[in-house]
Amino acid sequence: MYHSEPPLRLKAGDLEAIEECPASAGPGSKLPRAALDRWLAVRYALEEALSNGGDVDAAVGSNAGWLDPVQRELVTGLVASGVILLGTSDAEVLFDPDDNVVVVDHPELNVELASYLQIDVTDPHDPGKLERFKIKTGKQGTSDAEAAILLSGSDTGVGFADLMLRDGTIEPIELTDAEREKELERLHDLAGRERNLKDRRPGWQCYRCDRVARCGQYPAPDGYKVGTRQRTIRVSKSDVVRLDACHRRIAWKVLHVIPSDAGDEVGPAAAVGLLFHEAIANILVAEDREAAFAAELDRVSRDDRDVLETLFERHKQIEADHVPVQYKLTEYPVGATFILPGLDADRDGNVSDGAAVAVTAIARTDAVGRELDDTPAVIEHRTGKTSDRIDERETALYAVSVARLLGAEAVAVHQHSLGGDGDPECIRILYDEDALTEAEQLLASVLEPIATWHPLDATDPAYTVGEWCTGCPYQERCERFRS
Repeated sequence: MYHSEPPLRLKAGDLEAIEECPASAGPGSKLPRAALDRWLAVRYALEEALSNGGDVDAAVGSNAGWLDPVQRELVTGLVASGVILLGTSDAEVLFDPDDNVVVVDHPELNVELASYLQIDVTDPHDPGKLERFKIKTGKQGTSDAEAAILLSGSDTGVGFADLMLRDGTIEPIELTDAEREKELERLHDLAGRERNLKDRRPGWQCYRCDRVARCGQYPAPDGYKVGTRQRTIRVSKSDVVRLDACHRRIAWKVLHVIPSDAGDEVGPAAAVGLLFHEAIANILVAEDREAAFAAELDRVSRDDRDVLETLFERHKQIEADHVPVQYKLTEYPVGATFILPGLDADRDGNVSDGAAVAVTAIARTDAVGRELDDTPAVIEHRTGKTSDRIDERETALYAVSVARLLGAEAVAVHQHSLGGDGDPECIRILYDEDALTEAEQLLASVLEPIATWHPLDATDPAYTVGEWCTGCPYQERCERFRS
């Protein structure tokens, strides 16, 4: 098909993000880019190390010397891994080849699907063989969607693989012909769909979205519009609560994106809580709750079934004894953006004070709805032994977020305490206008330090040693970088 304009080039990840939430399309604000900065440093340092005889320290010094010691150590390890993977043979390694993008034309639209590569490797003993690599510095390899583009848009006999520097492995990028065709058909369908780009669909994707402070789902106060060049930091409800223990843990997670020593282990009690939250989310909005509950029981083990039955019965007891709520949505994210004085950095790495930093705090509710008098309500289920404990920061975040989103003058937060040995209890906190103002002030004071964290230096956030260090995903690395 003939088109006078050049084709619109789309990446699989962009298409999938817009499908998850159309409002994610468009310009975002300035979020932390530490992971990208380190990836770029690794890419150029690896190229230099492979050309200088494998001197990793010299290559890192040239390309990542500006990084703080924590991040420089990460880059050094990744580059050393790449040298081992690529530098042990006499193969020719070419970075950023001229044809470093593989494209697949859409059969009907003036659109091409694209996937990018960083390295070509040819074997001098077999010049017709070409291996093409993507550099991966995290845990995730190439998605099936990207694999479909690569395998559909390339010549036969070309091999593709992920250079998994964190694990020190080379993982082939492979799909069967049927899988490739299915993924390509799905991507072509996504590219051809018409969407309302104001349609917000909040979910887990909000925690990685560039427009989280601009789309309107997590409003700033008084209609404030966050700018495209305004420094923005995303935090979760759990991050907010953990701030009083140790700032470094949160900064390393949300600002510097430092990989954990080991993944957070989910203990038995937490696993039960997660199981119940997932089940109750499906049950609360079902027309026939008993049937929905029976369906949930069918998919769990016998031991888990007994626990779920107990928790569900305690939940029904709460509903019978306390203020009724008409549930509207479950597992619904709410949040708010706070504009706080802090630090910013320009593209050259110059840090300045006095910036208006947007801090967006997101909380995933168990359910939202309305009380009988139409008061907006947030429901949180607690299944642990200390489930009757109230955290004022959590309830404040729920209340302020819903009040801003709906323009409400009052919000009720219901905490359903289902665990422990006592009777189940609904703790209802009503935030009227005065209480909402106090909640706003509380949250601003809690979040204000986040805006002052150094944008580039991972050694800057204060660490605090305490009982919380046990089980911290950064414990080993943190101990190496304490002054």
